[in-house]
Amino acid sequence: MSDPQVSLTKATGQALHWNYLGSFARLALGMGTNIGFARLLGPAPFGQLSVAVIAVGLGNLIAGAGMSSALIQRETLSDDEIRFCFTCQVLIGVAMTLALFATAAPIAAFFRQPALVSVLRVFSSLFVLQTLGSTATALLNREHRARLVQRGSVLSFIVGYLVIGVPLAFRGAGVWSLIIAQLVQAAFGSLHNYLAVRHAARPLLARQHSSFLFFGFRVLGSNLCSWTIVNFDNIAVGRFAGPVALGVYGRAYALAQTPSDSILTTILQVLLPSLSRIQNDAAKLRRIYGAALGLILLVIGPAFCAMAAVPAVIILGLYGSKWAAAAPLFAPLALAMPVHAAMAISGPLLSARGRPQREMRMQLLTMLVAVAAFVSTVRISVELMAWSVLAVYLLRFCLLTRTALHDIGGGWSDLRACWPGLLLSAVAAAFARGTMLLLPPLNYLPRLLLIALSAGGGTLAFFALFSQRLLRPIVDRSPQIRTLLRGPLRRFLPAEPATVVA
Repeated sequence: MSDPQVSLTKATGQALHWNYLGSFARLALGMGTNIGFARLLGPAPFGQLSVAVIAVGLGNLIAGAGMSSALIQRETLSDDEIRFCFTCQVLIGVAMTLALFATAAPIAAFFRQPALVSVLRVFSSLFVLQTLGSTATALLNREHRARLVQRGSVLSFIVGYLVIGVPLAFRGAGVWSLIIAQLVQAAFGSLHNYLAVRHAARPLLARQHSSFLFFGFRVLGSNLCSWTIVNFDNIAVGRFAGPVALGVYGRAYALAQTPSDSILTTILQVLLPSLSRIQNDAAKLRRIYGAALGLILLVIGPAFCAMAAVPAVIILGLYGSKWAAAAPLFAPLALAMPVHAAMAISGPLLSARGRPQREMRMQLLTMLVAVAAFVSTVRISVELMAWSVLAVYLLRFCLLTRTALHDIGGGWSDLRACWPGLLLSAVAAAFARGTMLLLPPLNYLPRLLLIALSAGGGTLAFFALFSQRLLRPIVDRSPQIRTLLRGPLRRFLPAEPATVVA
């Protein structure tokens, strides 16, 4: 009989492998199309899109009702339980579509953009399109079928944005090119994932399955607080600084957020199902938690710290001179992303342990601080508010990490595996800044390419030279991480000890 722990580790490694392939493909496509759209459309359409995304993002949390997490967290599932979750998600999605359609005018008035009414009403259909595939996606993630999830994600992006959105933008459709692209992407992705699972979809509402709703609502409370923290800065800019400023701020934030979320989503899709299988083994969770934090910082930290060291080169090199106002905003937002990524694994750990209410309390406290900070700083300047975002993210990291460690009987000393990521991030920032200072006057795009080559090559060379020492603290905490690093990466791992304790 096979060892269940070995099977889980192997499944986790395979899922991460496919998730990374899909994430990097989606990241390359997303960055390319975002840059193309930004150069074609300018800040104003993105200001309108940002408002629509804010409204729909809030609605999506409510529409999902946290039930995807409940589906993944349960040790066993019946067809009736799947039908119940699917029915609830679709019904709430329909309700959210009707709600946004009805409140489009007040929302447009709040942001002082009358033209938003039609945009919001059309975009409201996104709720239904996404909830139709939410249950199927959760089931695929639960079973570690990452190859299918990533295939659907990449194909839906290609169809939505490259086949539909880009041609519409060239034809002068403005913000509608972005709206229609996202609707097509959602519809294609939901259809793909449902066909991959073909779960029972006949409507069912039964009181005996209400525990899914209770668990989901606890996850939802935490997610709503997190949504407010992540989005209230955009709301404040849109309300007090106007649509053009919101477009500028939104693109600066998206440029930092898109690669971070691509990598982070890859990890979280695998982490919650894996942690749920060992939710009662606190000692193992302590080791995996510390190792996962260290690995995330090692992967994400260097790139974002390097970008934060040369913000003007990044913005002007990618987006062009019409986006110059985004340059001073980009540095603090780029620095906030590794902090956000490191914080984000605390929620899955607490959900896997069946204690999402503990995360919700910390998120609520951070949310109150964030609302006060963003409203007060945006009245002074948008740049100051961007720095307050970094401060709020640091606060949230400290609160949630402390809560997660306390829940599994750990302490701050369990985070020793984070120092390699912090060191490599400082090295990457030094290479980027030093290269910029040494280069002769050049246009921003060739300057960006030279800095990327220098900082990327220098950081990789440093990592290759000291990989044994950098990876040792991470691998020592969780030897199973060896199975997650495949192919040529394995040669950078420190030598295995004679005996490995599982």
